[in-house]
Amino acid sequence: MFDNALDYCQSLPAVTTEKKWDNELRFFVGEKLFCMISLDPPHRVSFKCTPNQYHQLIAKRGIVPAPHLARYHWVQLQREDIMPAPELEHFLHDAYDLILGSLPPYEREAIEKLRKLNA
Repeated sequence: MFDNALDYCQSLPAVTTEKKWDNELRFFVGEKLFCMISLDPPHRVSFKCTPNQYHQLIAKRGIVPAPHLARYHWVQLQREDIMPAPELEHFLHDAYDLILGSLPPYEREAIEKLRKLNA
C-alpha cells in the first residue's frame, strides 16, 4: 500500500512534495496540503476528508483523527493494511479534489487545464 499511495499522489496533476523533519512526505496541490505519508514503518497515511467521511472513517479500527489536523477533518491510517489500495486511492483523490476546490479560481483553472491535458 505504501508504494501505491506514494505513486498515486505523485501522479496527480500539479502535485508537489516536501519531506519534513518528522520523516514524512507531504503532498501539496497549489500550496495546500492534502496528504502525508510517513517514510518510516509503520507507514502511516494521513489525508483530508469531508466531515461525513471523517466520522465514518474514525469509527473503523486502525483509523484515528490525524494529530494536529483532526479539527480540519483529517484522518490517519495507522498501518499500511487498514484498507485496500483502490479504496485508499479513492479517498486520496477526494482529498486532492477538496483542496483543489479551495484554491483561488485562477490557480484551480490552470490545474484543471493541466488535468485535462494529462487525461
